[in-house]
Amino acid sequence: MREAHPRRRTVWLTVIGLAFVLGGSVAWLGWSAMEARDALLAARTEVGQLQAQARAGDVEAARSTLVEVQRHAALARARMSGALWSLGGAVPEVGPHVGAVQAVAEAVDELARHALPPLVEATALVDPAALAPVSGKVDVGPLADVAAQIAGADTAVRASLQRVDAIDTSELRAMVAEPVDELRRLLTDVSADTATASRAAALLPPMLGADGPRNYLVLVQNNAEPRATGGIAGAVLLLQAQDGRLEVLEQRRGGELSGLPEPVVTLTDAEQDLFGPLLGTDMRDVNFTPDFPRSARIAKAIWEQQVGGSIDGVLSVDPGALALVLGATGPVSLPDGRVLSADNVVSVLLNEVYLQIEDPAEQDAFFATTASAVFAAVAGGRGDSTGVIDALAEAARRGRLMVWAADEEEQARLGGTVLSGELRGRKGDEAVIGLFLNDGTQAKLGYYLEAAANVRSTECHADGSQRVNVGASFTYAPPGDVLDLPPYLLGLDDIVPRGRFRTNLLLYVPDNGTLDSVRVNGEPVELHSQVHNGLAVGVLTWTFTPGQTYDLTADITTGRGQSGAIHLRTTPLAAGFDLVSTVSKCDESG
Repeated sequence: MREAHPRRRTVWLTVIGLAFVLGGSVAWLGWSAMEARDALLAARTEVGQLQAQARAGDVEAARSTLVEVQRHAALARARMSGALWSLGGAVPEVGPHVGAVQAVAEAVDELARHALPPLVEATALVDPAALAPVSGKVDVGPLADVAAQIAGADTAVRASLQRVDAIDTSELRAMVAEPVDELRRLLTDVSADTATASRAAALLPPMLGADGPRNYLVLVQNNAEPRATGGIAGAVLLLQAQDGRLEVLEQRRGGELSGLPEPVVTLTDAEQDLFGPLLGTDMRDVNFTPDFPRSARIAKAIWEQQVGGSIDGVLSVDPGALALVLGATGPVSLPDGRVLSADNVVSVLLNEVYLQIEDPAEQDAFFATTASAVFAAVAGGRGDSTGVIDALAEAARRGRLMVWAADEEEQARLGGTVLSGELRGRKGDEAVIGLFLNDGTQAKLGYYLEAAANVRSTECHADGSQRVNVGASFTYAPPGDVLDLPPYLLGLDDIVPRGRFRTNLLLYVPDNGTLDSVRVNGEPVELHSQVHNGLAVGVLTWTFTPGQTYDLTADITTGRGQSGAIHLRTTPLAAGFDLVSTVSKCDESG
């Protein structure tokens, strides 16, 4: 008979010895462990239920679920406490498992006692229905009243998550490690909710004018002429928020705010090289840069210099965002009798207007009027308020809604959220790759550009970096009679032969990463290289003939410590091309 491994034999002899010493106590430990496990499993399920109920605004159901979460969490913690468990925690091999379960029980109990109760009680006040505009006004007073308790709950949730994050599951058996990892994922999800709620409670009242009027620019991006964050600012609205009331004070064509002799801000050498002086002299070009906070600062400076007044923040939307909102508000009617809906707003604004209206000034005016009509529908409380907020959140996730605040403290709260649109190469341990387009045709042919992308993590390295493959395909698909399209749609300056489409493509590498190879249609290519905001970027220029496709393939190595998910931030186009992410190769192999 084969002799047991000496170390394993020692462990089991220790356990057997403890059994003789403790006698019936061992059976009690086993029973209490099973009861603690069952209680933790129940609490885990109930936390998920409570989260869903809170999101849906079902306060009474959430309160009932909270009672059960607290009961099960307290039971689990009690069953995993005491001198016998402390003794068990000192046993080799057994100890880490005992410690992990105790840490989980403590984390869930702390969550149930300190974080969840104020969140449940705040649910009625932060429910989207309570924030719906009434007669054009949002009552932000109740939200301001609960801001402090939501912030405290968020702190408690993050403390529980940190406690679970500190558990090393690498040496634990699967029966313990897997539930710990599942709880970590659940708490990460809950933490994202509480962080968002905390930011909203702190930001919305002042930004909606609770402390005095605020003036905002709204850049309505036109994706038919692509820019890095969407499209040219074809229309600019001046929006005022005062005591929760939103009102459009003024609307201007983007072309009215152009032609400055010098940039309104000092451009960096990288910005001069990548984007040229128009970045700082023409409102339509402020988003050549994919860094929206920079675009917003420039837009604020141009407006204040050209028009006057003081701007407190900048928002950006595009017809894709308007389509999502119209899906919740329902169709809106325009002064000319036209009806815009979620189904037609993109095609009307980005294509049909150029086929039906010849005068560029009238085209831009129509663009601005449409945006104003959608804002009026939202401010007037049209449609399903929960649906409107969900639509805005989805627009932000797709990069079609961005917000910047001139107040540094408020901007710091916005930073890192899906609303911020900031240029970054990583987020924690997650790598961020950028793939952006800037039109070079000075036309409205970008409407016919179709694009798709994918990201694959192919290899994980010991230092936490990853090998990543990016694939993207771009097809210019105008109608067969492209040369018969209106001159303004084709471009008035004949920068490229009529009917063709030109774009610059910017490929941003993650923080401290490397661009190992780039191929277009299977052939290696050279890129124009630059370093922008600390990130390496390569630039290609393509001129498409009708029906032509460019296929891009790039191999990238991320920086050290970027072992999490890979994100690809892209330029939202008329035909989609929204954000892409992938599971980390390191996570798959771990």
